[in-house]
Amino acid sequence: MTIQNKNSPTDKTKNRRYTFAQKEGTDYSCIKLTEGKFKDVIYHYGKVSFAPEENAEGNLPMKFDYTIDKNPNNLILLDNSEFIDYIGDILLELLEEKLDNGTAITDWKYNTSQPLL
Repeated sequence: MTIQNKNSPTDKTKNRRYTFAQKEGTDYSCIKLTEGKFKDVIYHYGKVSFAPEENAEGNLPMKFDYTIDKNPNNLILLDNSEFIDYIGDILLELLEEKLDNGTAITDWKYNTSQPLL
């Protein structure tokens, strides 16, 4: 797996808590967490979807699949709500960035054999 030495040096990205990693032979990027409790965990996202209606709090819940590619500290990540919330926040950052810079795909059919990011 190759890992970026640094994130791109823009104002939005220079303080990120993650970097992108590419596993040789794959056509998707993984995310390596670079700080905090989950430091050095590498994972990638799969299917991402949003609920069809808002919940009682007025939010549109997001669901996503993810795969742990590397867990060097043998952390318990399965059904770990703190970890899921953490990587969910990162997913939202990535989606917002794509929308902000105009690179989001807005009209597509999801291919379930390929990860989203």
